[in-house]
Amino acid sequence: MTEYTAIYEAGESLAELLRAGLTPEPVLKRENIGLCEPQSPEDFQLTIWIYNVEMIKDSGMRTGFQPDPEDPTKERFAPMQLKLHALVSAHSKAPAIQKCADEYRILGRAMQTVKDTPSIPQEHLVGSLAEQNEPVLLEIVPLNGEELSRVWNNSSKTIRPSFGVDITQVFMSSTRVRTAAPRITTAQFDAKPDVKRKVK
Repeated sequence: MTEYTAIYEAGESLAELLRAGLTPEPVLKRENIGLCEPQSPEDFQLTIWIYNVEMIKDSGMRTGFQPDPEDPTKERFAPMQLKLHALVSAHSKAPAIQKCADEYRILGRAMQTVKDTPSIPQEHLVGSLAEQNEPVLLEIVPLNGEELSRVWNNSSKTIRPSFGVDITQVFMSSTRVRTAAPRITTAQFDAKPDVKRKVK
């Protein structure tokens, strides 16, 4: 059962995938890739920032109360399905002559990793996300200059090389639980109805 931590876990799962794909080259250490606002990267060379969370209306079977897989005597309300919009940005503290080259290499490898991995492998899923049945999907999405400026919130800092990623099929379990109605498991019928016929 996925928890309220699903948003963080989805971001961290993407970070784990990128750590596996980008270290030790072009990023030397795993700890230089993580969740962070791109305006304040600190020591990060690659940041993942979930800037928007969208709730998806499920038109399938996930509606209303459903049997609780952890307790057959209970029913749990259908989980919330989320679509997370993330910004992946590259950063370098190298001298100006090398800075752009470093950032483009980091960004290129990050894009390659995401494009080659349409769903996050099980070994990179963090926390309760590892327990959900549906795969967590990744898709690179285009961001034009206006959208990128909006995401950066009109910061006075220079926009770093970035690309957008949508993380989908992220589910968050509901805390709404009720006692399940008793189920009829056996039934007994009288095959001989008590009807007396009059004989003329």
